[in-house]
Amino acid sequence: MKIAVTTPLLPSAADEATARAAAARHGLPFAPRGRSALEDVRAAAGADGMLVLSRSASVLDLQGDEHRWSPGMAALRVKWLRRLRAGLPVPATRRDPFLAACSLGEGDRVLDATVGLGADALVAAEAVGPGGRVVGLESVEALAAWVAEGLERLCDPAARRVEVLAADHSDFLATQPDGSFDVVVFDPMFRTARPAPGGFDAVRRLADARPLSPRAVAQARRVARRWVVVKDGAPGWDLARLGLTPLASARGAHRYYARVAASPPAPHGG
Repeated sequence: MKIAVTTPLLPSAADEATARAAAARHGLPFAPRGRSALEDVRAAAGADGMLVLSRSASVLDLQGDEHRWSPGMAALRVKWLRRLRAGLPVPATRRDPFLAACSLGEGDRVLDATVGLGADALVAAEAVGPGGRVVGLESVEALAAWVAEGLERLCDPAARRVEVLAADHSDFLATQPDGSFDVVVFDPMFRTARPAPGGFDAVRRLADARPLSPRAVAQARRVARRWVVVKDGAPGWDLARLGLTPLASARGAHRYYARVAASPPAPHGG
């Protein structure tokens, strides 16, 4: 999919400078907007979609179907985590199964190998704290840029700790040293339809629908220092296909998690 970056209608100088800088950051063409309708800018750029950036919003336009990035439920999940850390009461129903599966600690390095819309990456960034690092991978360039720019505009310190890269997880994992991340996470969330906020299905059509491969899990186990976490929607068909056993979950859970220990380091020859 060919995508170009532009601005809202009648942009300020600051809006245009911000959008131009983002286009350069992601290696995408910039299309000036001025007073032109978005469909005219898209046609002139020869693009299939447009990333419309202002100083406060990241909007992905897919031929007139607009999707403004937002943290969604991740904002509430971060709020409850902060309450828990502050020693404030948190209802049992607010227990975060993702964090329970990952068991993240301060200073951890996390690789979210299928970052999607960035919700889990944002929660992980809060869990690992200022000394931690979260890298999110998205193989589709348009989605990677949209999410990265959305996080860039989110007024939350956790968002500053997430780096989104446009990369295929198999290719990226192959280049990483053994034990270079504490935890590697997979959530192939776009493969099956699930109840979600408006616009999610339209974005799903852009995502890489290839199933998670056993080889990718094996590479992730090498790259992880502690474990690999794989998320799946109920009834857990992908976990079963990969031979993974779900962790215990609440009755009626819509998400299942499996945790696989990291591979032991290869012995050094000598």
